[in-house]
Amino acid sequence: MRAKHLSLVLLVAAPVGTLTAQDNHLSQYDAAPMQLNPALTGVFDEAEFRVATNIRSQWSSIGSNFLTTGFSYDLAAPNRFGVGAYLNNYDMAGVMNTFQFGLSGSYNVSSENAPHSLSVGLNAGLIYKKVKDEDLLFDQQYNDGYFDPDLPSGETFPRMSRLMPELAVGFAYRSKNQRHRVNPFANFAAYHVTMPDESLFRTERSPLAIRWSLMGGTIIDIGEVLRITPMGQLMVQRNDREINMGVLSELSIGGSVYRAVFGVSYRWQDAAIVHAGLRHKNNMYRFSYDMPVSGLNNYTRLNGAFEFSVVYYGIHSGRERRVLSKSF
Repeated sequence: MRAKHLSLVLLVAAPVGTLTAQDNHLSQYDAAPMQLNPALTGVFDEAEFRVATNIRSQWSSIGSNFLTTGFSYDLAAPNRFGVGAYLNNYDMAGVMNTFQFGLSGSYNVSSENAPHSLSVGLNAGLIYKKVKDEDLLFDQQYNDGYFDPDLPSGETFPRMSRLMPELAVGFAYRSKNQRHRVNPFANFAAYHVTMPDESLFRTERSPLAIRWSLMGGTIIDIGEVLRITPMGQLMVQRNDREINMGVLSELSIGGSVYRAVFGVSYRWQDAAIVHAGLRHKNNMYRFSYDMPVSGLNNYTRLNGAFEFSVVYYGIHSGRERRVLSKSF
């Protein structure tokens, strides 16, 4: 690190008084249902539980990786309820780290046999942020033009960590009419609604800004062979806006239970993204690669981010499993 690592952290951290950072993001946002919207908890058909895992690695060409890892488990409970739990860790070059843990619940307002689903949801958990100040480097550690990490920095810091409560709410709609070839979906969520104090220096209050998320799209079935899903997401946090638009397609492989997955998307003024994967029945294994198009190209040497996800749907032992038709 050393200096490169600090530069990376400064890309996401505010330099004055308080040290803050924006939330991490995923190119495969639809593969992390409880991070996308708590109202999606346990909302799926003909399955009893869902397991989702996500890994994202970016900016490795500048210094140590910014690594995002996530895991969630949710199940469809009786009486149209859904419950689940999630873990998420965002490691920023080994210097700054954000860990999240929480429980999630939802309620499907629509009846089970309705051709559509309207659900509301709530996430409640904890966020733990920490900066490893022993890895930070300063100008005082230069000696005759050469950097010496053994020289004292002359800086002192208070305890550089913070534990905060987390609360998120959301609403989700989807059409699931088996007789229709076109079924739209949309959802809206707000994270950090209590705006907890995230100041690490504790010299002044720094509220964690609400992250607003709006996502929608349409599942289009073309015969039994091809499915096309155009979709997009808008996220807003403080003055930052992220717009992601794209299309994901699934093509049946020889009439089997396997489908080839491929698609493209574009994150506005940031990256072009390619997707590839395989669906077995309704279990999705997917890889994506971000090709940067922003001003960071001068530093990343056009190296982007790798992302991998697995979303598995299952039932408890002793019951026959069926393929889902409209799974999102």
